Amino acid sequence: MKPTFQFNTGRGPTLPKTDYSFQSTSIANIGGRCFGSRRPSFRAISQDYFKNEARQSFAGEAFFFSVIVLTAAVPLLNSAYALVHLVRSFATI
Repeated sequence: MKPTFQFNTGRGPTLPKTDYSFQSTSIANIGGRCFGSRRPSFRAISQDYFKNEARQSFAGEAFFFSVIVLTAAVPLLNSAYALVHLVRSFATI
């Protein structure tokens, strides 16, 4: 049960009145055992993925990654080249 808030509408400060009859649950009957089936760990899931599924699509993904890197690198190199020309033009003035 959550505490409930009630606001005064009369004179004076309008601070909330709080009901402090909150009772927490007892933890006496809670044990450390986990019921149900064990879930595989994150390491086991990733090992299974890299062993079975990742090998099939690695070449295609590597190709597309290299295309993306080259697509991003060309404008960066062009801007660096333009910046060098800008600095040279200011240096000769």
